[in-house]
Amino acid sequence: MTGHKELEAVRKALRHQLREGISEVAVPAAELRLLLDELGRLQQSNDRLRRQNRRVRLKLQRAGLADDEAAADGDAGDGPQSA
Repeated sequence: MTGHKELEAVRKALRHQLREGISEVAVPAAELRLLLDELGRLQQSNDRLRRQNRRVRLKLQRAGLADDEAAADGDAGDGPQSA
């Protein structure tokens, strides 16, 4: 697993290039792989947290402890679920 410092260095370098107004940015394959791997991990984590939050909201609703309006608003943004 690649360290956090290496990932942060890649992100900083790309941000710097964008701030400089460079219209096309070249990313070495190794750095692109690093960024895509991190993006995949973040997406998996996000999906897992959405499912977990939905289960908690449903459990609270069944127990009569949840605000029905807030729970309905939260369900609208969850997208497809594969619980």
